[in-house]
This record gives sequence, C-alpha cells and structure tokens, in this order.
Amino acid sequence: MSESTTQSTDISPDDTIKILVASDIHLGYNEKDPIRGKHRWWRCSSAYRNIHVTYLFLPGDDSFIAFEEVLQHALENDVDAILLGGDLFHVANPSTNTLDRCFRLLKTYTLGDKPIRLEFLSDQNDNFLESLSHTVNYEDPNMNIAIPVFSIHGNHDDSGGAGRVSSMNLLSTNGYVNYFGKWTDLSKIDIRPILLRKGETKLALYGLSYMSDARLCRLLDDAKVFIEKPDEPGFFSIMVLHQNRAERGPKNYLPESSLPQFLDLIIWGHEHDCRIEPEENAAKKFYVSQPGSTVATSLSEGEAIPKCCGLLSIHKGLFRMDPIPLKSVRPFVFESIDLATVQEELALDEGDVQQRVQSFATERIEAMIERAKQQQTGYARQPKLPLIRLRLVLTEVEQQFNAIRLGFRYHGRVANPQDMVIFKKKPKAMVKDELGKMLDKAALQEAYRNQREQRAQRAEEIVDRYFREADVMNQLEVLFPRSMTELCRRMVDYQDDEAGEKIIKFYEDKALEFLRAQDNLSEEGICEALAGFPTADPEMHEKVLHMLDTRSKQQDAVDPLRRFRDLDDEAENNDRTTGKGTMDTTAAKPACGARGGGARGGRGSRGGTRGASKATVAVVTTTTGACASRSRSQTSISSLFASQTSNNGSIASVATRTSSRKPAATKARQMDFDSDDE
Repeated sequence: MSESTTQSTDISPDDTIKILVASDIHLGYNEKDPIRGKHRWWRCSSAYRNIHVTYLFLPGDDSFIAFEEVLQHALENDVDAILLGGDLFHVANPSTNTLDRCFRLLKTYTLGDKPIRLEFLSDQNDNFLESLSHTVNYEDPNMNIAIPVFSIHGNHDDSGGAGRVSSMNLLSTNGYVNYFGKWTDLSKIDIRPILLRKGETKLALYGLSYMSDARLCRLLDDAKVFIEKPDEPGFFSIMVLHQNRAERGPKNYLPESSLPQFLDLIIWGHEHDCRIEPEENAAKKFYVSQPGSTVATSLSEGEAIPKCCGLLSIHKGLFRMDPIPLKSVRPFVFESIDLATVQEELALDEGDVQQRVQSFATERIEAMIERAKQQQTGYARQPKLPLIRLRLVLTEVEQQFNAIRLGFRYHGRVANPQDMVIFKKKPKAMVKDELGKMLDKAALQEAYRNQREQRAQRAEEIVDRYFREADVMNQLEVLFPRSMTELCRRMVDYQDDEAGEKIIKFYEDKALEFLRAQDNLSEEGICEALAGFPTADPEMHEKVLHMLDTRSKQQDAVDPLRRFRDLDDEAENNDRTTGKGTMDTTAAKPACGARGGGARGGRGSRGGTRGASKATVAVVTTTTGACASRSRSQTSISSLFASQTSNNGSIASVATRTSSRKPAATKARQMDFDSDDE
C-alpha cells in the first residue's frame, strides 16, 4: 500500500503526476443575497506563467471568488489535471448568470496551448459514454485544453434522474469538464477506471457520482457493486466519491470498510469540514482525504474550519498531499455557549433574564467580530464582512430574546445580521442505554417531533395528507396518491418539470391496457371496471419510480441532438437493445492522437482498451456486454473484503481472470513533455 511521503531529490517531475484537488465549490450559492451576491462589477488584471488574465468579478460572490482562486492555484503549480469531488454547482439547474460565469472562469484558466503530459490508456467510449464526443477533452480536435478538469456530480448538481440534463451535462457537452463516474443503471453499479500514464507513473482514477446512501448500501448488501481492476500491475488507484462519511444512521452513510482494499487513496466529497490531510484506514490500509468545501453554505461548526484545496503529487506508488489554504474565503467565526455555565455570573435566576442574556450575546458578538479580523489574509478579493454564528444553549425558554431585532444593529458590520444568533434548548433528562452510553431521551423525542413537523410542511407530505384525508368524491380513481407525492418531491427537489407529464402518460397507458384485458366490457361498465385498477398491480408505484429514473432509455431522452442525426431504424433499435441510450459508439476513435502536430505538439496515446479484470466475491463470475471482447470476471464489493487481513494480505475468496479484451493499439504518438529544468 502506498504511503504519503516527503519530496525526494531523486523523484523526476517527468514521472510525477500533479493534480489540484478540490470539492464542493457550490457555484451560485446565495447569488441573490444582498451582501454575498452584490452586483457591483470590478475589473482586475493579473499574470500567471506569463499568461495575462483580465477578469470581471463580483466582490460579494463568495463561491466564484473561491473557485477562481482554486483555478489560479492550479495554474501556479503547473498541474497536470484538476480533480473535483462533486457539487461544482449549488443546484442542478443553475441560473444563466451562474453558468455564464462558470464558463468564463473555465475558459480563462483551463484553455490554452500548454502540452498535456498525460497519456490516456483506457477505452474512452467506456469512460465517457454519455459525452458528446466520447473522448477526453484534451484529445478532442475541436478543443484547446491546457489543464483538463475531471469531475463527478454531487447531490446538489445531480440531474435528478436519468434523461434529465444538469449543469454537469452542459459542461461535458461544451468540453470544459470531463464528467465521469455517472451511473446509468439503478440495479447495479459498474465502475471502470480512467487509466492515465505520465512517464513511469500510472494512475487508475475511479469515480462514483452521488446516489442516495440508502440505495448505495442496498446495492452493496446485494453484491451489485462492481469495480474493474487493471490487469497490468503498478497502477496507483484513486477513487473520488460524494457520499455521507459521518455516520447518520445505519443506512444513511457509506462506511469506509465497504470500499475495496486495493485502492490507495479516497478523495471524499460531500462533507464540508476540511480534513484534507490523508488519514489512513487501519483495516484497509488505504488513505482518505476529505477536501471539504470552498465556501460556507451553512453556519455550522464544521464550516468554520479553515478552507483548503490540495496539491496531490503521485510518483509511481508514492504520493503526497500538500494542503493549500484558500485566502479568498469570507471570515467565519462560530461559537457555542451553554448558558448554564454562566448562570451564576449573569445572575440568570432573578431580574430581567432576557435583557441580561441579550447583553451577554452582544458582548460575545463584538468579541467574535474582532476574532474575525484575524482571518483577513490581505488577499485583495477576500470579502471583508464576516459571517458570525453564536449558538446559545438555553436552560429556560425565558432566556430567549429577539435575535432578528438584535441583528439590525449589525447591518454593515457582518454579512449575516439576520441569523447571527440561534437558540437551542438544553435537554434536561440524561439516561444511559444498555451499552452505558449517555442518551438524552427528551432531546431525541424533541428532535423526532421537530423532524416530523418539518416533514409535515413539505409539499409532498401535504399532498399525501390531503389524499389520505379526502372524502370519497375527491379520491383518485386512476392515479395513485403515492405517485402524486413523488411528483411533488421531484418538482421541489429537482425542478423536474417533465415528471407530471410522464406520470400521467404512464397511468393512461396502464389504465387502457387494464381495460383492454377485461372481458365483455361495455361503455357503461368502464367506471366500474376502473374501480379495480388501483389494486390490480401491487407494484405499480415501483414501476412508476423505475420509469422516472430510467427515462434515459427513451428515445431522445439522453441525446437531444438525435433529431438532427441521420440514423436509420436499425441503428435506433440497436441503441435501445444495448441499454446504452441513443449514443453512437460504433465508430471507434483512431489509435493515434486525435490532434495533429503543430505548435501544440502531440498528445497522449488514444490506445485501445487495456486488459482488465473484476474480482468476484464468493467466486461468482459474470459476463457483461454483447461480445466476447467485453467478457471479464466481476466481483462485488460488499463481501470482497470479509477475508482480507489488516496487513493487506491476499484475498482467499476472490477469483480473477484476465480479460479477453483487445490490447492497446501500438500506434501511439510521441508525447511532449514540458521541461521544469529552467
């Protein structure tokens, strides 16, 4: 297993892959905030590596300022690639203003004439199946990429269902981002690595875009998660994912123990607290690096940890992660005070308790504002107004004051005057469970009640409650109430405007199919017959969910340009039967680089598919694909590691065999390398 190492003089830069790692950028967050989203334009100019950059920026747009600093660090450190761990955007369908500014930043910092020193080894039709060109962007002859960006999607920029076009799809289509790790099958996950090489260093990059933790855990339990491992030894294996890392319930997080032991490094997105220094998993012997977010999207204690991106250097089997503190982050100070600890000092047992607590809070806020000044880095574009969050734990309700009125005093001094202070009622009863752990039953019950109250206010819960309590005249006869609830959820959470039309069409077809199956049905008996429709198929709602989640298999769902393509009917039918949507993957890319010579020089090899294998748990061998060249052993992750020892020993229960896939093409062009010996 690889270990983090310090820089050595015998490590050649020509054999070292340098990657700028960041996650949870959340572009567009609070873009309409009167302070954090000011629309006041400034023009600045700066130079990096003799590249003069002129840009426009909004001094109040925290997410864009931080993202530009990340891109600047990539340029300054002459990295080979940028790797993002999901949630590049705050919503799946951001505003046109957010998209435009993102495109401007990527065009400014990632396009150019710098030769790419990464040789692409794996089958790009596999890695970028749903991209427009089916190729990595720096080998696209229509693009001029200087720094390739690789990214998975997170829970915020998820398309919300197959067939939906999200912001990440747009970035992939225009060629600015290599969007990978997207799963297209809800019944199983098949993860194939992106294989890269620079000199003598080989990298296998795995991606798993966000899916609900409950579904992922269920697939793991059912042995339906497969990871393809290169047959050729010597690859440094990285997996980037976007799931809950902290335990939030038995099926609401991804345990590190469920990840395969052959991995060397996990880049863990989604969690916003910065833990970018690699942490070794004692059982599996791999390392986990959690970059955290670049912008505070919630005023929590974890968000107050200093923000960083990281410079990852990989040399053969060794790596190091150098944290790069971000200087453009808005100052944020978090403080939590239990009023019980100052009860005697403030004399909270007598007099005007509320006024005393408010005066105490005012003193703490003033002190926090002074502490925030220490976080000012001198970076010209760093927002100056700080974020302040004071959490007061109350012992009595009478201690609570009007926090909004207090915030009026701090307009112009803090960025969030309306929610500086929050109150939390201190639990009273503490008991121990059978394991001896301290439990607060009253707090648990209160949290449960609050959760139920919040859920009761959601649109889907209101719809569900309406149909449960509706009289006979207002009950649905054909549509299922659960489907209406799901419709509300998708419209609220994913802005899925097509779900309603699809659900109605689905039930219309099923109802007609049900009526046609009835014997001797007269026109007068249609209503009576429909009364039995809701109970005719107990799995109807599950079929609706499956239909909504697999809309990419419908004609034109994934590829909106299909109408402009001159494809015959046979090709359309073949596309549907292969289960790969409507993408045309029959025309293989040439083995030589897609680009010609010229000033840019040659690119990396566009070799054919490398041999690969999939280890199989319980010695279960499966064959995938329609042709023999795609036959290989598969192994599920869920029990892959039950027999593994903590010292990274062999896996006794795993059977592997070499794939019969064709070896890489030999017609590879000579790569150009930048010289660092200046």
